[in-house]
Amino acid sequence: MTDARPATADDLMHAAVEASPAGLLTASLLAAGSRPDPWQLSVLASPAHRLAVVAARQVGKGSVAAARALHLAAFTPGVLVLIVSASERQARIVLGRIRGMLPHIGAAAAGADDTQTEIRLRNGSSIVVLPASSTSLRGWTAHLLLVDEAAYVPRVSWEAIVPTTAATGGEIWCLTSAGSPAGWLYEIVTDTDTFPDWDRHLITAHDVPRIRREFLDAERRRLPRAVFQREYECEFSGAEDGVFDPAAVGDAFAPAALPGDLDLTAILLGPLEDQ
Repeated sequence: MTDARPATADDLMHAAVEASPAGLLTASLLAAGSRPDPWQLSVLASPAHRLAVVAARQVGKGSVAAARALHLAAFTPGVLVLIVSASERQARIVLGRIRGMLPHIGAAAAGADDTQTEIRLRNGSSIVVLPASSTSLRGWTAHLLLVDEAAYVPRVSWEAIVPTTAATGGEIWCLTSAGSPAGWLYEIVTDTDTFPDWDRHLITAHDVPRIRREFLDAERRRLPRAVFQREYECEFSGAEDGVFDPAAVGDAFAPAALPGDLDLTAILLGPLEDQ
């Protein structure tokens, strides 16, 4: 009888990828010389079936959406992940991020059929992306509905896609930058009495160390106040001088604390410089 081969770092990473979308995100970012932010791991660990993430520009919410979508499709046979984006261009960007993570799911990626709007895996699962303007939003049966840039998706599109999860009991995740203080996403974010079952996360640019303070200071000088607050501080606003009271939005969100057992980078590979 021979001793079992000691697990290597690659073995541990592969096991982490199969175990959770946080592991998949970690593997993908480490391969690019970066690492996940605590808020990303916290969101991916949420057990909620309804989740709303309002995040500043360039903080990595697209990578979170891609990891959640691909992990479910890769390791759960026969599911449909439906991603609805505010525009056709945005839909293709999301699919591109998912496509970039395919090498990290190992054998699950073998034989994948990849088109401009869909990735079909050998296990019978599919990921389909559609712009909110599509005429074919109805008729799908989704196990996960991801709404990208949800603040900019019209209410009529939202009402058409929510029933796609009715028969499956599927999850609904809405990820977005801030928009105007109106609309269905704004109602979900701020009205906790009407929508008590939603897990809400708010991530400003100040919460992400990769975004340099010098850059934010320059943007604050360059942009009108309301635009800066909307783009980088997640404050819902309309006209340039019409910023909505941020306290009303902030009170609706729970802190995005990182569970200690999800620091996958530290556990598997030790410290790595932030990129």
